[in-house]
Amino acid sequence: MSDNKNNNAQRMNIEAVKRIVSTVKTTLGPMGMDKMMVDGAGNVIVTNDGATILRELDSAHPAAKMIVEVSKMQEANCYDGTTSSVVLAGQLLANSEGLFDKGLHPNVINKGYTHAMNMALDILPSLNTDSYELTDLARTAITGKSLEASEEKVAQLCVDTIEAVGEAADVRILAAPGGSIGDSYLFDGVVVNKDITTNEGDLDGEEMLAVIMLNTGLEEQAQNANVQVQVDANSYSSIKNADREQLLTSAKQIVKSFPKKGGVLFVRDGVHDTVVQYLRKNSIYVCRRVPESTMKRLSNELGFQIYQTPEDDMGPIGAHIERKRYNDVNYLFVTSNLEEHKEATLVLFGATQSTLDEVQRGFDDALGVVSLVNNGDDVCVGGGATYLALSVMMRSRAAEVGGRAQMAIEAFCDALESIPGTIAENAGHDALDTILAMRHKVADGELYHGPDTNNGGICNMNELSIFEPMSLIRSAITSATEVATAILRIDDVIGRRGSE
Repeated sequence: MSDNKNNNAQRMNIEAVKRIVSTVKTTLGPMGMDKMMVDGAGNVIVTNDGATILRELDSAHPAAKMIVEVSKMQEANCYDGTTSSVVLAGQLLANSEGLFDKGLHPNVINKGYTHAMNMALDILPSLNTDSYELTDLARTAITGKSLEASEEKVAQLCVDTIEAVGEAADVRILAAPGGSIGDSYLFDGVVVNKDITTNEGDLDGEEMLAVIMLNTGLEEQAQNANVQVQVDANSYSSIKNADREQLLTSAKQIVKSFPKKGGVLFVRDGVHDTVVQYLRKNSIYVCRRVPESTMKRLSNELGFQIYQTPEDDMGPIGAHIERKRYNDVNYLFVTSNLEEHKEATLVLFGATQSTLDEVQRGFDDALGVVSLVNNGDDVCVGGGATYLALSVMMRSRAAEVGGRAQMAIEAFCDALESIPGTIAENAGHDALDTILAMRHKVADGELYHGPDTNNGGICNMNELSIFEPMSLIRSAITSATEVATAILRIDDVIGRRGSE
C-alpha cells in the first residue's frame, strides 16, 4: 500500500491544480463557455481564452502558479492550445492519484509519464496531413470565439496578413472601437498612432506629401535639476532668447529642406510650440513624439533614412498620407508610392472595447498558427482527433514496456483522451460514448474522427477542414508532462523565511 504521509504533499498540490483546471476546462472546444472576470476596480473581461483567464486569476498556491506558467509557455511557443495543455496537465495529475492508490511511487509514475511522452512524440509525425489550406488553420483557431460571425473574412485576412508580414510577432495591429469585425482590413503601410499639429479639416482625404524624419527633438534645453546657478533676470532672458533663436534657426533649415508646398515632419522627441507655429506657416505639419519603433517602420516602408539633426543635408521623400478618425482619435495612415510595401498594419474594429479586446485575442491566436504553418510547421487534424489517435497507438506499445511503468503509460493515454472527451462534454454530449466511438474508428485505421459538437457522436475532422499545427500538440504534450512530473516530485511544501 502507498504511504499516505509520503503522498500527502502530492495530493494537496494535485487538489490545487484540479481547482484551477476546472476554471478553464469548460472553455475548451467550439462550444466552450466564456468567463466574466472582474477586478477590484470593477473592470470586466469576458473571454474564453485560456491564457487570458489564467493570467488574470489570483492564485497563491505554488502548484497552481506552475500550471499558469504552462499556459504562458504554450502561448509564447505556439500562440494557441493553452487550454488543452492545462487540461492535459491537470488530467495527468488527477490520474496519478489512482496510481498512488495502487501502490505506485511518484518516481515510478514519472518514469512512466516520461516514457509515454517520448512515445507520443515519436508517433506524432506519422499523423501529419497535407490536405489543408492556410485559411483552414485560421478558421480552426477562431472557432468558438467572437469572430465566427465573419469567419471567412477573418480567416482570409489572417492569411493575407502573414503572407505580407511573414511572422506573427511582426504584425502591427490598430484596434479601434466602433464598427463591426467585418469592417476590419489589412493596410499596406504604417499607421501612426499620433496626430499632426494642424487645424481640423487639414489633411482630410489621401494626399501625396513630402516627408522628413528626424531622430531628435526641437525643444529648449532642459536645465539640470541638481545644478544651481545664480543669474539675474536679464541673463536668464538672454539664455532663453538664445535657445529660441537656435530653435528658429533649426526651423528655417527644415523649411529650406522641404519643397515649397510643404509636407510632414516626423520627430522622435518633442517640438517647441514656437517651432510648430513657424513650420505651420510654411505648410509643414509636425507629428511629434513618435515612438522609435514606429520611426523605424516608417523608414522601412518609405525606403528612406532618419536624419539625426536639422543641420544634416536633408532631403524629403514622397509619401501618401491620410488622416483618419476612429472613436474621436486621429491616426495617420502612411504608405509609400513604391510597388512593393515593406510594412503592413492590421486594422481591427469592434462594437465595444470589451468586444474589441476579445477580437484581438482571437486574431492573435489565428495569426500565430497561420504563421507557424506558413513557416514550415507540419499540420495534423484538430478537434481532439490527434490526441485520441496517439492514445490508441500508444496503448498497443505499452505492453512492451512491462512492469508498473506500464500502468503509468495507460494513465497517460487516458489523459490524452480527456481532450476530445472534454470537447464533447462541453458541447452537451456524452464524453465516454464519444471516446469509445473514436477508438473504434482508429482501430479500423480511420485516424481523423473527432467529436461532432453540433449533433453528437463523431465526424471526420479532415473532411470538415479542422486542422492545427503539429507543434501546438507537441508543445502541449511536452509542457503538460514536464509540469506534472515536476509537481509529482514535490514531497513537501515548506514556507520560506521572508527577507528582512
